[in-house]
Amino acid sequence: MPIPNISTLYQRISNGSEGGHEFARFVRMLFNADYEAQGVRFISESDASGDYKKVDAFIPGDIDFPNNIIGFQFKFFPSKLSSTQKQEIVRSIETAIKENEFIQELILVTPEDFMKEQQEWFDSLKEKYEEVYWGDSNGLYRKCKFELIHWGHSKIVELSLKHDHIGSHYFPELFPNGKGKMKLSKIGIDEQLSLWGKSEHSKNGYYQISLRDNDDKRTTDPVFDFQFKNSTDEIHLLNKIEVHIEEVWTTLRGIPIDQFLRSVGTIIHKMDFDKPVNTINLPDPLIFEKNSPKRFKLQLESFSNRCPGNSAKIKFWFYFDEITIPTDSYTMIM
Repeated sequence: MPIPNISTLYQRISNGSEGGHEFARFVRMLFNADYEAQGVRFISESDASGDYKKVDAFIPGDIDFPNNIIGFQFKFFPSKLSSTQKQEIVRSIETAIKENEFIQELILVTPEDFMKEQQEWFDSLKEKYEEVYWGDSNGLYRKCKFELIHWGHSKIVELSLKHDHIGSHYFPELFPNGKGKMKLSKIGIDEQLSLWGKSEHSKNGYYQISLRDNDDKRTTDPVFDFQFKNSTDEIHLLNKIEVHIEEVWTTLRGIPIDQFLRSVGTIIHKMDFDKPVNTINLPDPLIFEKNSPKRFKLQLESFSNRCPGNSAKIKFWFYFDEITIPTDSYTMIM
């Protein structure tokens, strides 16, 4: 099912200061649910207590660099910003930078996506404020980068689809069969079939492991294992899967492992890293019987060979006849 063209929170929530508080409460709950599922600590103070660290919410850095935070600012502004609203955004950016010396990202969250003119204005802020610098903490030094990011309607809808117990309160039309009925209950990489291991440092991180003598039956391709639970009284058909490439990068690493590929008898897709979204259309849709679980695997063929870097971040979107389900992001280190 394609995602319906639905109105934004700015159109659904009353204007004024109370509307702004309602918007902030909703996105706080949404982000808290999403980061909790990823095992990430998301800290957000109540409206009454005022901003802490001069941001509306933040994610602390790691144990060595706890002040390398990711900050969030919630602004209940429309897609077409007034000059006053632009000035308020600039003040928020400058205050957050001043109060947080080692801030890594400042994510501006508004209820609507920016139009072309507003996006060009925001891009000019990125050019002005983004920088690469060296940070020091606990006697350690690290190359850091500050980035400005904007999340609007598209991101809010994506997270609402992932966390229907929250999203259904404002976007009921996204869930025609009611909330909590069709779930992606588990996702991971099948380590018995592929030469990939779970990262100890990231809940959604995987790394490619070295080929050993007894690994002749395993593939170097990542083989994702998806487990769904259909608790509805209707049959659903999975018609399409999208693999979104969010980021590709390279870090200094050792000699790459020898490549070994063997089919494991599942859905196989050869990644095209020139496209930000790889679409897998299923000519024969997968049938999800009513009140039944379903499990299948997806092998990303030649993933390591075709990736232009040695690290990538990807996520999946599943399109059923009446339901759309996105996943978390997964970091792949080769």
